[in-house]
This record gives sequence, C-alpha cells and structure tokens, in this order.
Amino acid sequence: MLLGTAPPERRKPKMPKPTAEPPAMREGDCPFCERTVLVYEEPPRCPLCACPLDDTRMRPFVFPSERQAEMD
Repeated sequence: MLLGTAPPERRKPKMPKPTAEPPAMREGDCPFCERTVLVYEEPPRCPLCACPLDDTRMRPFVFPSERQAEMD
C-alpha cells in the first residue's frame, strides 16, 4: 500500500556550496621526466611521475589564445 500522494511535497531547493578558487595553472620543468608539464597542485608535483617540483622551476602558464591577444 502506498502512503504518499502525487505530486510530492514542496521543499526548499538546495543551493550549491561556494567553491574555493582553484590554484593557478603553472608550467614547470620536471627534472626526472625531462619534460615541460602543466601543474595545478599545491605543493607542485609532476602529473606524469608524481615527483615534487621545485618552485624555482615553475612559471605562470599562459593559454596560447591569451598570448596572441596580448601581442595584438
């Protein structure tokens, strides 16, 4: 036997929780992979081999479309 009726009772909509700003995308040189990799973790780690990266090897990543807009 069903106890509820249709349509269901109204309730307050749940609002999504505010999200924290993600860390900035950076570009770095991995000494073990010997590749340039994109890093978004804190502390910085290589996404290919998970080795820690030194902050001196990191630089801000600029998307190619943004770089072209700056040149124009």
